[in-house]
Amino acid sequence: MIKRIVSYDFDGTLCHTPGPEIGKKVWEEKTGTVFPYTGWWSKKETLDLDIFDIPVDGDVYMKYLEDMVRKEEDADTMVILATGRVEKLRKEVEKVLNHHNLSFDLVALNTGGDTYHFKTRLFEKLINKFNPDEFVMYDDRQEHLVMFEDWAKNQPCRVDIIDVTTSNFKNI
Repeated sequence: MIKRIVSYDFDGTLCHTPGPEIGKKVWEEKTGTVFPYTGWWSKKETLDLDIFDIPVDGDVYMKYLEDMVRKEEDADTMVILATGRVEKLRKEVEKVLNHHNLSFDLVALNTGGDTYHFKTRLFEKLINKFNPDEFVMYDDRQEHLVMFEDWAKNQPCRVDIIDVTTSNFKNI
C-alpha cells in the first residue's frame, strides 16, 4: 500500500541541465557551430551527454537515495520523476537518468500543455489512485512553487512542497 508519493523535477532540481544562455555557448565551443534552434527545452540536443556535463544536484540526490532506501525497506513509498520536458525527449531524459543510475517507479514527461497543469493533473491522478497519506514534491521553479502551494490546499492528503533553491530546502 502506497502511503507516500515523492516527486522529483528534472531540470534544475535533480539534474543541473544547462539552460539556453550557457548551453548555447557550450554547444558552439564543443561543436564549432551555432546551436541550430531558437528554442531550447524541447530539443534533444540539449541533453546530449557527449556535449554537456549534466551532474545531479548533490543535496537533492541525497534525498532521492533516502527515499529509495525507504521504498526498499517499507514498500510504502512511490518515487517518481515529473518533468516539463516533452514526451518526445523520453530517450534523452532516460539516458541522463541511466548515466547517474537513477530509477523511478514512474518517469512522466509532459504530454502537452504548460508544465504546471501537466504536473498537477498527473499528481491528482496519482493521489486519487493511491490515496496516500503524504505527497512530497521537489521543484525549483519559483512561479510554479507559489501555484503548487495553492493547489496543495485542495488535496486530500498532506502535501510537502520542497523549494530546492533555498539552503536546507525550504518546505513551503
